[in-house]
Amino acid sequence: MTPTEPEQTPTQATPPRAWSWRRLAPGALLIFAGVLIYAPVLHGAWLWDDNFLVRYNPLMAEAGGWWKFWFAPPGPEYLPLSSTLEWSIWRIFGDHTFPFHVVSLALHLASGFLLWRLLARLGLRLAWLGAFLFLVHPLAVESVAWISEVKNTLSLPLLIFSLLFWLNYDEHRRPVDYLAALLFFLAALLAKTSVVMLPFILLLHAWWQQGHVSREKWISIAPFFAVAAVLGLLTVFFQNRWAIGVEPIEAGGFPERAAGAGRAIFFYFGKFFWPVNLLPTYRPWTFDPLTPGEFLPWLGLAAAFGLLWRRRTTGWGRALCLGLGFFVLNLVPVLGFLTMSYMRIAWVADHFVYLPMIGLIGLVVAGLDCALARLPKFLLPALAGTLVLLIFTLAWQSCNYAENFRDQIALWSHTLQIFPDSWLAELNLGLSFAEVHDLPEALGHLNQAVQMRSDYYGTHLALANVLAQLNRLDEAAQHYQIASRLHPESLEVHVNYGDVLLRQGDVRGAERQCALAVWFNPESTAAHYNYANVLLREGRIQDATLQYQLVLEIQPDFTPARDTLAKLQALPAPPAAP
Repeated sequence: MTPTEPEQTPTQATPPRAWSWRRLAPGALLIFAGVLIYAPVLHGAWLWDDNFLVRYNPLMAEAGGWWKFWFAPPGPEYLPLSSTLEWSIWRIFGDHTFPFHVVSLALHLASGFLLWRLLARLGLRLAWLGAFLFLVHPLAVESVAWISEVKNTLSLPLLIFSLLFWLNYDEHRRPVDYLAALLFFLAALLAKTSVVMLPFILLLHAWWQQGHVSREKWISIAPFFAVAAVLGLLTVFFQNRWAIGVEPIEAGGFPERAAGAGRAIFFYFGKFFWPVNLLPTYRPWTFDPLTPGEFLPWLGLAAAFGLLWRRRTTGWGRALCLGLGFFVLNLVPVLGFLTMSYMRIAWVADHFVYLPMIGLIGLVVAGLDCALARLPKFLLPALAGTLVLLIFTLAWQSCNYAENFRDQIALWSHTLQIFPDSWLAELNLGLSFAEVHDLPEALGHLNQAVQMRSDYYGTHLALANVLAQLNRLDEAAQHYQIASRLHPESLEVHVNYGDVLLRQGDVRGAERQCALAVWFNPESTAAHYNYANVLLREGRIQDATLQYQLVLEIQPDFTPARDTLAKLQALPAPPAAP
C-alpha cells in the first residue's frame, strides 16, 4: 500500500456474496445429511449380485477389462460406462468396498444439487427442499447403499445435466447446449438404459410450456428418440440373450402384464408417500386367476389424468400433468411390459423408482410453493416446523434402513422379519452363513430355501455344497443330481458333483460330470482343469495332457496347469509296443 492510498478498515472489506454463509448453509446441510444417513454402509460388505458383477468378475482384474465392457460385453447387460467406473475403482483400490460406497454417495449428493438447480430453473422457490427430499428419502437407500446399483447413481446426474442443457438450448438456441444435452443423454443411457424415456419427457415439457408441441420441437427432439431407440433395442437384446437365462419367467400374457404394471404404479406411489417396510426384494405377485379387479389401478389412473386433462388450461392442472407424467413415463421401462430378468424375483424394486420419484418430489415442492404464497403469515412457522419434522423423519428412517445394508446377514435377516416366506432371503442368508463358516446355521436356512423353491437349481446347489462340506456326501450327491437335472449347463453343479463323486470313490462318475462341464462350457478354465485332474487320476496321461493344454490356451497364465503339464512332459516316454 502506498502512502497516498487511504487505509482500509476491516469493515470496508465485504466478502463476495456468493460465499456468504446464507448461501453455503443449505449445501453444507445437504452434504451433512447425506453422509449422516449413509455412514452405516460406507464400510459395508459386498451384497448379493455384487459378487457376480464386481467382486468375482474376472474382467475387473484385467488391464483391458474396460475395453471388453464397451466392445466385447460378456452380458447380461450393456452398461459400459457404469462397468468402466467400477473397473476403474477396482483397479485402483482392489477388493475394498469403501471407495465404491464413497463414489456412489458422492454421485447421489451430486444428483441432489443438480435437482436443486433443475427445480429452480423450472421456477420453484423451494427447489432446495426438493433436493433435501431426494437425498433423505428412504426409497433412495437401496440404490446408494448397494454397490451394483451405481448404475442408478451414475445415470441420474448425467440425465439431469442433459435436462439442464436442454433448458439452456430451449431458452438461448445455442447449438453447443443442444449437443451437450444429446451427449449427456447418451452417457446416461450407457450408464443405465432405463433413462430411455427422456425424449417423451422433453415432449411433455414442451407441452407444459406452450400447451402444444410445435413441429420445430418434434424435429429437435427426434435425435434423442433415435439414440434412445438404438440403446433400448440393444438392452432388450442383452436381456433376452443373456440376462433371462435358462429359468423360465412366468409373467403371463399382455393382460397379466398390464395388471401387474397398474399395480406397480400405485405401489411406487404409495411407497413414496408412506415409505415403510422397505425390502431388497418384495413378495412376487400372481394373477391366477386374473380378475377384473386387477385392472382397477388403471381406471384410477385414467380418471386422474382425465380430470387433469380437463384442467389443462389452468396452471395447477398442467403442473400436475408434468409431475405425474414424469413419474409414470419413467416407470414404463420397468413395469413388466418387456420381460426383465428381475421379474423372476418380483415385479417391483426400490431401485426402479430412484429416477421416477423426482416427478413426485417436484409436485410436492410445487404444492408447498403455492401454500407458501397463500397461507397467512401466522401459519408459516407451523409449515416450516412441519417441513423440518418431515425431513428429520425421512432421514431417520433412511439411516435405520441403510444400517441393514452393512452386510449380507443383516440385510436378509431384515427381509425375513418382514417377509418370512422369502425363499430368496433364506437362500442368501444360508450362503452368507456358509461364507463365514457357520455351517449348521447355513444348513437350516438352505433346507428352508429348498422347501420353498424345490424347482430352482440354485437352492439345491447351495444346500449340496454345505452338505459336502459337512461330509454328508450321499445327501449332497442327491441334491447335485437334482440341480443338474434342473440346470444341465451349470458349470458349478457338474464340477462340484464330480468332486463329491471322487470323494465317494466313483472316479468314472466324476469323469462323466467333468466331461459334461466341458461339453456345456468349452471356454471355461475350471471345467478343463478339473477334467484334466480326474483323467490324470485315472492314469489317462495323454488325455489329461490335452486338457491341461486347452486350459493354457484359454488362460496362458494359469500356473497350476502349467506346472502339472511340465511334470507330465518330463516323464519318460512309455516303451514302444513290441
